[in-house]
Amino acid sequence: MHFREILTPALAVLAVNMHSVLGSPAPVPDASQVEAGKQLWISTPESTAPPAGIPLDYALHPARRAQPPTGVHLSGPKDRPAMNEQDRQADLIRKSDVGSAAPVYRKQAPVIKGITSVLDSNQQSPLNGGNPLAFKSQKHPYVPNASLFDSSTIKLPLATNKWWQNLIVEKGVDPIHPYPYIVYCNTNSTKIGFPKFTIAPEHVTSDMSSEWELGDASGALTQRKVTNTDALGVEVTWSGSGSAQMRSRFYKGMPFQTFELKGVTPILRTTNAIIKVEPVQRAVLSARNTEAQVTADAADMPAMSKITLNDNSQWLVASKPEIKWKQNEGTLTQQGAYTGFVQLAHLGDQPQNNINVLQQYVGTYPIEGTVTYAQVQGSDSTGRSSNIVYVYKTNTDVDGNTKQVYNTTSVSTTIQLLSFVLPHHVDKISNNTILSTGLSGYRSAKGRLTAVAGNTISYNQPLERVSFGGMRAIGDSDKERLKQQLLKDAASSTTVTAQDPYFYGKGVARVARLYQIAQEVGDKTTAAALGTKIVNLLTPWLVSMSNNDTLVYDATWGGIVSTLGISDPSQDFGQGRYNDHHFHYGYFLYAGAILAKYDINTFAPLREPMNQLLRDYANPSYADTQFPYMRHFDPYDGHSWAAGLFSFMDGRNQESTGEAINAYYSAYLYATALGFEDTAAFYEIVLNMEATSGRRYWHPMRSQSKDLYGDAFSHNTVGIVWSSKVDYVTFFGADTEFVYGIQMLPFTPATRMLIRPDWVKEAWCPDNSTCADGMKTAAQHANKNGWAQFLYSAYAMVDRNAALDNALACTPDDGNTLTNTMHWIFTNQQASANA
Repeated sequence: MHFREILTPALAVLAVNMHSVLGSPAPVPDASQVEAGKQLWISTPESTAPPAGIPLDYALHPARRAQPPTGVHLSGPKDRPAMNEQDRQADLIRKSDVGSAAPVYRKQAPVIKGITSVLDSNQQSPLNGGNPLAFKSQKHPYVPNASLFDSSTIKLPLATNKWWQNLIVEKGVDPIHPYPYIVYCNTNSTKIGFPKFTIAPEHVTSDMSSEWELGDASGALTQRKVTNTDALGVEVTWSGSGSAQMRSRFYKGMPFQTFELKGVTPILRTTNAIIKVEPVQRAVLSARNTEAQVTADAADMPAMSKITLNDNSQWLVASKPEIKWKQNEGTLTQQGAYTGFVQLAHLGDQPQNNINVLQQYVGTYPIEGTVTYAQVQGSDSTGRSSNIVYVYKTNTDVDGNTKQVYNTTSVSTTIQLLSFVLPHHVDKISNNTILSTGLSGYRSAKGRLTAVAGNTISYNQPLERVSFGGMRAIGDSDKERLKQQLLKDAASSTTVTAQDPYFYGKGVARVARLYQIAQEVGDKTTAAALGTKIVNLLTPWLVSMSNNDTLVYDATWGGIVSTLGISDPSQDFGQGRYNDHHFHYGYFLYAGAILAKYDINTFAPLREPMNQLLRDYANPSYADTQFPYMRHFDPYDGHSWAAGLFSFMDGRNQESTGEAINAYYSAYLYATALGFEDTAAFYEIVLNMEATSGRRYWHPMRSQSKDLYGDAFSHNTVGIVWSSKVDYVTFFGADTEFVYGIQMLPFTPATRMLIRPDWVKEAWCPDNSTCADGMKTAAQHANKNGWAQFLYSAYAMVDRNAALDNALACTPDDGNTLTNTMHWIFTNQQASANA
């Protein structure tokens, strides 16, 4: 997404090639080369050029780049990517068995009392009928870096868009962001930082510094590998030629960063000066008795020290068995090999209060995380919803069995897990899991983190219905007007000349929207002609494979990529390295869904390749050996990540929430059209999660925006959300219409899940003098182009007639038509004429 909306495909490829492959600023084309009504955003000589192979869409204008040297943190020259394995989790509170057999990680949560999963993700999906691949298979020239992961446990298909992806791409040196920390996993050590956030009018950024480095003083650790993954996190193991080993499991939202050591001589270094090391008095705490219903002995607790650094930050460092640290300036060491665990926790902005809470939960940490998407409950009249349940198995579970903890009245664990949740969780989480005392001073780029207690975290996700047709019936006079425009667009807007999968997909989806609208208004003749047109458009890409940029199956990573993209990462907006697949293929799936609904027989030759496209970006099964599970979607953050096999200091990112919504809307419609009820129900839940996070983090009200991001950042829309920062800018430009528009397109019945009348009313901001970033000002600046049309279409939720007149005066975007614009306005919030 990003740069693509601004340039024609040919010009975009030219600019991307020149900028990315040569690694130098792209020349600015003559204005005559730019598509009418669109603007060009090219980085200038003052910009930091990305390394060779990074698409141009990842280079931001210097005025909008967020931190020195400002903006996107790019890794150094490219190498090849990749992932290792270790032993069974040590129950270090009772015994020390670090080094036994590795656990088999569950991909789906165990049976939870009162909760039934909407879909068994451990079984094959009905989308996978065991048929041969519809696409030619070939090896990817970008080979996984085998030194970064254990190939005995990390097998095909490989993850490409996970929050921890930096660990297995390039040289694996860029950090990961397990909120509220930043972590660098070096070859022989790990570095941990507690990011400091800077709030500015155009961005929220965090520093990339680390406060602590933990390693082996004897130099026995010489390699680190990803050794396992699960639905919520990643396991990393450091080892060497001997038996020394260090292991950590990283999950977002953990106040303690925990490291299991086996035969390691621990050394803990800080880049700051250590002002004071104070032992924390161990005590039997009431929470350990009342919450865990067991007797905890003071001697059984980890040893704890409070360390104050010269930047006034304070940390809790715990170990079990006790490490008797010896301080030498900024270094803490212990003599001799050690087996046990070390935990580090920042003490936030209220150290004394926070340490009182943290020591109640010290010593417990997650060793496995699973997610259950519960069956839909409720009705349209009472409200439909699904419980999203995270279950963490911890080191203190008896026999490692979480079910014993939560499905019996006799809780058999020493203590519950302490963790943080994000604002969208807090909106719908059970209040009895939120700590009344709380922890203060912890945040992520998405705002304040809230402490919860329990190995199981459940929140209620409301489900908003959406279907093929519009929200409201079309009135008689509107219908006649729509029919007339449909005839015009059916005659003039069904040719697709784009050669790349993104723009071509948009073009096919544009025709599919006309087909759906023709069905709704009862024009069967036009519908039949449009259905034939869709088949003719899809066949070269999915059946005969006769298009110029053929799709192929990548047998190296496990996915479907374009021929140009697999050979050159600067082509097709980086999709050959798994950037934006949900955006690209979501358009194809929309066309497939509409055709399957109305003409399943004509659709039949397209069914298998379409199934495989859907499995590429939204595969609902862990049992699938060809495509990874839910390539882009992050169940903890509640939304997708887009950036693929590119490494960034700031972590993962997503820009176009509108296209992410479209991806899962299309998946839901497709499964519905094929009669896969359970799969459709799963996609409906994911769609609503994506929409909820989209509204919360990309489309907040101004008051919410200040609460999330800080007073200085008062916009009610966000351009790009990263793991560790937020930008009021897009990858292709900083114009306000770009920032608004990219978060809404394409306009379909699902768009109303993302934009609400109160948000539109506030965003419109008719008084230009009070908010220069208002949607009205942006629409005027866009001057009747496709971006302006999107903004006027949104305004229809507030004032139908004013929106209609202005929207129809605009030239549509290449994925839109006047028919679709009219349909959106006629079927949306305000009553249609003569309805």
